[in-house]
Amino acid sequence: MPQADLTISIIPALIVLSPLLGAGLTFLADRYQSRLRNATVIAGVLIPLLMTAYMYMVFQHQGVLYFKLNILPPTGLEFRVDSLSMYMTLLFTFFALVITVYTLGYYRDKEDGKVFFYILLLALGGCFGVVLSGNMFTFFLFFEFMSLMFFPMVAYKSTPESSAAGLKFFYMTIIAGVAMFWAVVVTYLDTGSTSFGAGGLFTSVSPLIFSAFICYLIALGIKSAMIPLHIWMADAYAAAPTPAATVSSAIMLKTGIVGIIRVIHDLYGLSYIQDVGWNNILLVLAIIGMLYGSVCAFAQDDLNRRLAYSGVAQIGYILLGISLLNELALVGAVYHIMAHAFMKGSLFLCAGVIYVNTGKTKISEMQGIGLQMPIIMLCFTIAAVSSVGIPPLNLFVSKWHLGLGAFEVGMPWVIAVLITSSLLNASYYFPISINAFLGCRELKNIERKRLRFQPLRIIPVIILALGAFIFTIAPFNWPLDLARNVAQLFF
Repeated sequence: MPQADLTISIIPALIVLSPLLGAGLTFLADRYQSRLRNATVIAGVLIPLLMTAYMYMVFQHQGVLYFKLNILPPTGLEFRVDSLSMYMTLLFTFFALVITVYTLGYYRDKEDGKVFFYILLLALGGCFGVVLSGNMFTFFLFFEFMSLMFFPMVAYKSTPESSAAGLKFFYMTIIAGVAMFWAVVVTYLDTGSTSFGAGGLFTSVSPLIFSAFICYLIALGIKSAMIPLHIWMADAYAAAPTPAATVSSAIMLKTGIVGIIRVIHDLYGLSYIQDVGWNNILLVLAIIGMLYGSVCAFAQDDLNRRLAYSGVAQIGYILLGISLLNELALVGAVYHIMAHAFMKGSLFLCAGVIYVNTGKTKISEMQGIGLQMPIIMLCFTIAAVSSVGIPPLNLFVSKWHLGLGAFEVGMPWVIAVLITSSLLNASYYFPISINAFLGCRELKNIERKRLRFQPLRIIPVIILALGAFIFTIAPFNWPLDLARNVAQLFF
């Protein structure tokens, strides 16, 4: 879309700036006025959500929004709001608020979580910058900033395990950064641009251009935990504080997905990718990820590690929808981004409450825990059933569209893979809930005083569990319509 047809707006830049300023104000509050600390933390995520709601109304009436800062030549910092970035910003700012509220409850001792909130707000600012970027250079800068902020979040507990997991992620981040930098340089040198919205910049095929495509897949695949670049995730999620794992699963993984969509549709273009067939690389990796992640989840007794490997499978669904290169499948992929965030976010928050109240992380130790924490385990069960794709829960809608998309492109066998993966999901999630409610009928080794209702921990869990099905039983499925708008943008 020519720049003359865009609406100039500074709102996207302000959304990115708000949590960064929130981190600074939180630091000052901790130093000089500690009673204001929680207020500054909440303001750092609530203000972006309110601005996003306003931006959505502006977007509905005026179309694509654009803002450019003429710094860092030759491309400058560009912010651009189209259907995809609008959808993702709505999701990111909402989940940022929910997770931040939970984190305030998780770190009730201000000293324990003081530094974590600075890092969290900075990382969220990077996430917002990624999805609101108007060109790949801006995307690269915020992508790297976000990734660097996640490293201290993983290592925050300062245990040998968390330090090792943090270093593994840090080394993977370096690989991703080098790969993406090479790809961005090749893109600019070959096309003279890295901007989104043109429907494809490349016009020729060469080994150099193919190397850029592979480097994009490596960089974005590392962050999105795509097979075989997922090796950091299980260790990181098991060692990191629960809020860090939740932010990564619900928000940060999706930045890699957004990047892959931008690369295929905005940098290379749909017709270009269809002609060269490079999407088949992504298709194969997606299928392997769906099955491999589910099988590996069986072997995990640590709850967070099981959730991590399950995430590898769920990311496979999204990559499948992107790789099929048709509108229905992309609707399923984009909707699955939202569905996965609600489902996996709820599961991680439940795991965090269980850990804080009981100190337990092993699934084998959780028999009867549903009798001690019925609300938490009911929410866990709702999210677990959602992962299987049983109607009327969210993932049924996304898997339905993925199946229709696969059938439309002449790949009905993909439906069998979807069904197999769903059955595997049920096999490793359902026993957790069954044992939690039926595995033990006596309360053992739990201090009752530690099981009292904690609103800042419980309410976010309930909100995300409700989000796993509320849209599908409402008369108007708003996220599905937004997902269709995103697919129509590219088809």
